[in-house]
Parts: sequence; C-alpha cells; structure tokens
Amino acid sequence: MALVENLANGAILAAVGAGLAVGLPGLGSAIGSGLGGASAAGVIAEKKEEFVHGVIFAAIPQTAVILGFVIAIMIVGKIDAEMTIVAGAWCLGAGLAVGIAGLTPVGQGPVAAAGVGSTARSPDTFVQNIIFTALPDISVVLGFVIAFMMLGNA
Repeated sequence: MALVENLANGAILAAVGAGLAVGLPGLGSAIGSGLGGASAAGVIAEKKEEFVHGVIFAAIPQTAVILGFVIAIMIVGKIDAEMTIVAGAWCLGAGLAVGIAGLTPVGQGPVAAAGVGSTARSPDTFVQNIIFTALPDISVVLGFVIAFMMLGNA
C-alpha cells in the first residue's frame, strides 16, 4: 500500500524499467522467432527431417527475451516503498539498456529464416548458418552486461 501512496519515489521508475526490460525484447523475440518459425514451417512441408534444425533457428531469437527477463527480475527485486529517485533512475536505465538492445531479433529473424532454407538445401551449412543467426545476439549480450552493471548502482 505504501508503494502506491508514494508515487514520487523511484519505485515507479524502476517498475517502468522492469517492464521495458522484458517487454521490448519480448516484442523483438516474437517477431524474430515468427520469421524463423514461418520459414521452418515451409521447409518441413517438403523435408520433415529438417524439423529440429527449424526449431533451433526459430528459438535463437528468444535469447533476447530471456536476458531481458533476468534483468526485469533483478529490477523487481530492488523495488520497495523507500526507493530513491536516483535508484529508480538507475533501474529505468538498466531496463532501457537491455530493452532497446533486445529489439535485435527483429533483424535476426530474417537471418534465421534464410538459415533454415539454406540448411534445408545444403545440410552441411548448418553450423555456419547458426553462427550467422547468433551474431546479432552480441548486441543483446552487451546491453545485458551494461544493465547488470547499472543495477549495481541502484
């Protein structure tokens, strides 16, 4: 109750940060996995043995929402009725860092979709296509690291 009564504290900023930390990567991951999954669905219509490869390509863009979820949980764990504006701002910044970086799967999805098709045509390219698909995750990992460091100051 005290948390709701005192909206001038940093708790509201931290709550927004937690929402952004998981919401933005959730959006990015949904788009990325949707693109990869749609391609996989088309491939398995002709080559059912490519199902596992398709699942892997469709799952890789989910990395962003997992890392965003971890940061959101860390932020929520810091929220209390006495949170200062400064601490709330650090949490908001952390949520933005991982949240914006977590939009990376929007660009990762087309790479995953192409990887599914390439692997179906030439199975020996699977590892190379996984590497291409995973490369954009570097941005998400960097956003996660910065968010993690920022939370040390909150």
